[in-house]
Amino acid sequence: MPRHKRQVFEELISEIRRSQNATDRFDQAVADALGLNRTDLRCLDILDREGSVSAGRLAQATGLTSGAMTTALDRLERAGYARRVHDASDRRRVLVEVTPQALRDAGRFYVEHAARSEYLYRRLTEAQLKLLLKFVREGREFNEEHAARVEQQNREREDNAATTGRSHHRQP
Repeated sequence: MPRHKRQVFEELISEIRRSQNATDRFDQAVADALGLNRTDLRCLDILDREGSVSAGRLAQATGLTSGAMTTALDRLERAGYARRVHDASDRRRVLVEVTPQALRDAGRFYVEHAARSEYLYRRLTEAQLKLLLKFVREGREFNEEHAARVEQQNREREDNAATTGRSHHRQP
């Protein structure tokens, strides 16, 4: 494998890591500005992308337990950023949806992101966009699979600790 290709690849991976850190930092700043935590902001992002979903689907998408999801939804409802509504096709089923207030309040922070995205869209060819899409999608799918595995291991470890009477504290 050519040395130059390896260097470019390593630089790409480094930039992705930096980008993830920059995104984390920006999202934390937005969450702080809105009086939310990062989990709440993640929930709003999922609701914005997917539309109305069940609390179970939202818990699955975030990796939260049902109890933690209920707590997050209670916070989002108190803030006026999400609401629980009955499913029109099955009144027994409850869905969660993002509110117009949440879209207004959070959306103002992402206007420049949308403009930058449009700029990149105009600069890149369709082939380049397809390549980027493939790379980012495969990375996301990999992270989702491995996050689910680690979350399951964490639950098993916590269940084990509870069964044996020992508490387990996560290290930062």
